[in-house]
Amino acid sequence: PAIHQVGGKTRIIVNGWRHTGAYDFETGAEIWKLKSVGGDIPVPVPVFGGGMVYLTSAHGAGGAPVYAIKETATGDISLAADETTNTHIAWSYPRDGAYMMSPVLYQGLLYVSKNNGVFNVYDATTGERIYQQRLGDGTTGFTASLVAADGKIYFSSEDGDVFVVKAGRTFELLAKNPLGDYAMATPAISEGRLYFRTGKSIIAIR
Repeated sequence: PAIHQVGGKTRIIVNGWRHTGAYDFETGAEIWKLKSVGGDIPVPVPVFGGGMVYLTSAHGAGGAPVYAIKETATGDISLAADETTNTHIAWSYPRDGAYMMSPVLYQGLLYVSKNNGVFNVYDATTGERIYQQRLGDGTTGFTASLVAADGKIYFSSEDGDVFVVKAGRTFELLAKNPLGDYAMATPAISEGRLYFRTGKSIIAIR
């Protein structure tokens, strides 16, 4: 779940299996509800920005959706079978979602990565797909969520390689840095440092 402020009120956004929902923090009252169409083990954390809530999931039968939901949404906002947008959902994609990795919203773009290293970059407002790219050799696995800082997006593979991609509307791989051990945990960023946890070490990089 994630905590979100809308109009001075605190909400809890829950990425659920049977449905996803927004709830009033003080009372528990349901604000909106979205019927799930894919992802029976929803893992990615919702992210927020520009008046939107971004959600994704992917596991098991069904779809692997990415949603951009207006933070003003109320009631049942579920899409009809042939819809990708409605009054409350600004845009969506039915098959581009992520199973384990939370998306990143950075400089007006939404980055959504799959476990096989394929990631999509969208205009966060319009939903236009800017580009799609694969990191690794096709057999490389990714579990850690991506993070962003200093004009860069960081992708950590399970093999312990950190792919550094330039943020923006054109793909540019800036570096591939080995950590020397497997890596499953999402990196942390604080005060100009990147922190990586591998199988045996914690590594701080300035």
